[in-house]
Amino acid sequence: MRVIDDRTRQLRRERMELNAILARLGGEPLPSTGDFVAARIPAAAWVRDVLVGLGAEPHFLKSRSAFTRPVWFRCPGDEIAFARLAHGLETALAPEAVLFDMDDTLVDATASYRRATIATAATFGVSVTPLDITAAKAAGGANDDWELTYRLVARAGAKATLAEVTRRFEALYQGTPSKPGLRAAETMLVEPSILRRLARRVKLGVVTGRPRSDALRSLTENNLRRVFRAVVTMDDGPLKPDPAPVRLALEKLGVTRAWMAGDTPDDVRAALGAGVIPLGVIAPSDDPAVARAALEGAGAVRVLGSLAEIEALLASVRSEG
Repeated sequence: MRVIDDRTRQLRRERMELNAILARLGGEPLPSTGDFVAARIPAAAWVRDVLVGLGAEPHFLKSRSAFTRPVWFRCPGDEIAFARLAHGLETALAPEAVLFDMDDTLVDATASYRRATIATAATFGVSVTPLDITAAKAAGGANDDWELTYRLVARAGAKATLAEVTRRFEALYQGTPSKPGLRAAETMLVEPSILRRLARRVKLGVVTGRPRSDALRSLTENNLRRVFRAVVTMDDGPLKPDPAPVRLALEKLGVTRAWMAGDTPDDVRAALGAGVIPLGVIAPSDDPAVARAALEGAGAVRVLGSLAEIEALLASVRSEG
């Protein structure tokens, strides 16, 4: 009898708290009893997909997207499961920050980092194609371009050390006083004005496998250094898919609820591991169908056609919470 009473009290607390959360996030709670809560909520289909991605989907019982139709939630009767449900709802409808990968997300690295990999391999007599790079990034564990290039060279049987591969890569990427490096070919994949508008609504951060000097130089050259309040790079610790750099970005920004956009499964897995909503972005040089399948397979909640879609997605939810 005591167990039943404890569960009843837990469900009553969850129902009251869930009603309060939904109201705070712009929803309209409706009369409900037992372990169910009904409400009209904004962006219901988006909320459903987020809860699926973050592991709280069993408590979302209807997925109608029209704001005027009620959605039913089942209170789990468990503190941990309820915390997951609450975090998913609040992150979906009231994000405090948006994080971005850099290469092939903010910046087109096709003719810079990817070209440097191909050209560096060629100095060792190894032919690497863009498809080889795409496949390696889709397989995961490929956020360090020096290490990735070394692996591709070594896989072909060429004798090389990571140090020598890195030296040749950097010479090609950075350039010399008499010859511009491949980095000069980089272009932005999103209009800076979009990022500035986003920064007025939420905090922005970068989580990248680039060295800090490269990341900060790129942001500075594009007049975006002050737009991003946190920049986490390979100098700060483990690389994606480890969630540690994403958690560090959250800590630097002073937030717990965030979305993250990236072009590889490593980005998606790192975001999920940190409790952040992963948004996939298709790299300019990738086959869209193949890239979409890889990103969705890793758990991306949405695969965007461009970063401009984030602005519209934010506008569809109550993001000022």
